[in-house]
Amino acid sequence: MRGMPFAAGILAAVSAALPAAACTSWMIHPSVSRSGMMIVQKVRDHFHARLDADMRTAPNGWRWMRIGLNTHVSAFSMNENGVVMTTNDGDPTENRHPRGARAQRGAGNLIRQVVTSCSTAAEGVEVIKNSARNGLHAGSNGIYFIADPNRAFMINLAYGYAEAKELTGGMIVITNAWHLPGGEEISVKPLGSIRGDRAREANTRASLQESRAGSKYTIRGCIDTSRKTCGKLFKEKFPFRYTPGGKVSSLSSVCFEIDKEFPAYLSCGYMALGPQQHTIFIPCPMALRQMPEKIRDGSWGQMAYDIRQAFGCDHKYVGEFRKLEDKFLKEFAATRSEAREMLRSGRKDDAAKLLNDCFDRHFAEADALLTRVHKEAMNVNQQTANAGN
Repeated sequence: MRGMPFAAGILAAVSAALPAAACTSWMIHPSVSRSGMMIVQKVRDHFHARLDADMRTAPNGWRWMRIGLNTHVSAFSMNENGVVMTTNDGDPTENRHPRGARAQRGAGNLIRQVVTSCSTAAEGVEVIKNSARNGLHAGSNGIYFIADPNRAFMINLAYGYAEAKELTGGMIVITNAWHLPGGEEISVKPLGSIRGDRAREANTRASLQESRAGSKYTIRGCIDTSRKTCGKLFKEKFPFRYTPGGKVSSLSSVCFEIDKEFPAYLSCGYMALGPQQHTIFIPCPMALRQMPEKIRDGSWGQMAYDIRQAFGCDHKYVGEFRKLEDKFLKEFAATRSEAREMLRSGRKDDAAKLLNDCFDRHFAEADALLTRVHKEAMNVNQQTANAGN
């Protein structure tokens, strides 16, 4: 399916906007992760927006974790079957949704449809392929990750076009440039943008490799990589972006770890709701009853924005955040092991309570630290405002 080519002016505008769209994502196969679980992580870049998350129940009764923007959009999602889905912007193309046609399935709607109706990643791939090839997809051109405990796929998507490839081992890092064959026929992505994307992918890949424990990738290494700051030089391009003045910046990251045995309980989203240098990654097990009100109402994410405004990149509190995260990672691993034994003996309610109690303790500790840092940040921001008056 082919649409009308871009007009020269539209192409120039799209090309100029591309550097602002700079999400970075990776998938790590269970064969090379230290936990033996599938790992999917995304660093989301976007304009400043309210950040929130909650646990929801689909019409079919499945529970799912929604982490996104403004209560409606799902930027990161996982359901009780362990199906995870994220999306990055992809190449601009000649294929355009017909003017006036109804946008039936944008990226947010596709994510919601997959996690509320698909029990495996392969089912999700078919949903997306059918959406694109039947002309139903009307969102931005994308690179989708869909994974479950056993299989993981990358999909290149545009109006009228979809191509998928399974990750059968190792890992893959993507930014905003297509990888799969077939898209070259319709892609109009400019050279400069491609070079920047490939540099960020290469540097992110190297960081993940350097952080391995032996030959295995770890959650700690994934979190640390997500916080590395993107500079202007190619050798400095990493996931974390901060452009003052309201431009697109990194504003959240989630590292999903998908459990094979009990995905509805033991799968976990290690969530940084806010610029990941300016907040704390908290283990959120799939057994979680509900996110705290402070996360659901957007105020937790706003604290991270205020801290970023006060302290900028690579600030003095990152070490404190990291130390508390190490404590969380150790405690959650022990709690998950204990919960697994409970589940194996049929004690589902006890396992769910154990996991929820662990999360409640972690959130209380994280909130105490973030609130303290936020108080200092607000003093700094007030002093800056006073100096400007």
